[in-house]
Amino acid sequence: METTFSKKFNFFQFLKFVLPAIASMVFLSLYTIIDGIFVSNLVGADALASINIILPLTSFIWGISIMFGTGGGAIISKFLGEENLKEASESMSLFTFFPVLLGVIFGALSFIFIEDLSYSLGATNNLISYCIPYGSIICIFTPIFIFKTILEFYIRSDGNFSFSLFLSIIGGVINIILDYVFIKILGFGISGAALATGLGVLFSTLCGIGYFLSKKSTLKFKKFKFDFKRLYEAMLNGSSQMVTELSTGITTFLFNLLALKYAGETGVAALTIVLYAQFFLVSTYLGFATGISPLFSYNFGAQNYPKLKETFKHSIKFLALSSVLIFILSIVFSKNLIGIFVSSDNEVFSIALTGLLIFSLSFLVMGFNVFASGLFTSFGSGIISSIISFSRAFAFILIGAAFLPNLFDLNGVWLIVPFAEILTLALSFYLIKKYKPKYNY
Repeated sequence: METTFSKKFNFFQFLKFVLPAIASMVFLSLYTIIDGIFVSNLVGADALASINIILPLTSFIWGISIMFGTGGGAIISKFLGEENLKEASESMSLFTFFPVLLGVIFGALSFIFIEDLSYSLGATNNLISYCIPYGSIICIFTPIFIFKTILEFYIRSDGNFSFSLFLSIIGGVINIILDYVFIKILGFGISGAALATGLGVLFSTLCGIGYFLSKKSTLKFKKFKFDFKRLYEAMLNGSSQMVTELSTGITTFLFNLLALKYAGETGVAALTIVLYAQFFLVSTYLGFATGISPLFSYNFGAQNYPKLKETFKHSIKFLALSSVLIFILSIVFSKNLIGIFVSSDNEVFSIALTGLLIFSLSFLVMGFNVFASGLFTSFGSGIISSIISFSRAFAFILIGAAFLPNLFDLNGVWLIVPFAEILTLALSFYLIKKYKPKYNY
């Protein structure tokens, strides 16, 4: 593992190192999007809109997962960099058990109150019949979603990026196959989409458990002490990712209300499609931030400052190139992306197309902001990371939402995210420059 994380990379070797994490996130986005494609084409636009209504609930689930995955993973990688395998394994065990327990509690309570939650999140009478079955199944699988996500992070901390990629691929393939079986053949409707997702994640989880029980892993599940101080450290360190997910849920709720106001349920369906397209195009950045996190954490723990500088330099180069490329692709293939979900003669198509073209401006800067937040998480500076995430995903969104729709109607809704990303970019550059001497990257 030492040679994996500390050896010198040229730019192409660096790309090869982070590619599995990027591919893993791209595959995750693909099979999430394929859920939407099946639902949109075989169940209908209202069913697709209902998935977006439930999104704040799923955002909280992913928030718990990613908070412990990133925050705990950084601590584990730091222990590995210090060659303290015992503490690393015990921490991994603690950081796995506790969030899964939270998932059991949260999933049970959400299942009981799913109808009230759906109405609270903006479900209309037309959408509630889709929200309840979809949300109920998601609630049942909540602990499995958390377990699987955390395992992927810790497998990467263990240095096995290819197996982490395998988990994403195999779970996605099963999800896609079951989508076809449950929705197309058996006619389960939106319940089939949720069930297919849950069973795909369950299979990936079992494979991940098998990895840590095998001889392939350096990290092992061990008996641990319930250390609240260490849990707090992991939660604080990963709080920026939790803030991002929670803020995403809150802002999605806000966007749903704005879309309903300016374009009705058709607007919510169009918004859902734009968010799917965004998730797919931005998955490169999210995967990249995940892939480089162990590099920064491990070498920070090992005090290998030349490697930190090298990784930072390659990261900026990658982000500059990929941001321009993704922006161009989002413009050139915008009609193709929207057309996957809905035909061009549908009213939803024209609304979503306009939205994606405006929304695409955010892709030029979004990657730098995702990287900046992940960078400080890697160093264990959860507060700095949280400031960036909170500003990007909540504070600046609210500022934009306060005046842009009033000025530009529905187009103002699409401008909110680019507006927030540009403001966050200025904040990210300031913080990176300010703390560069402290972390010596």
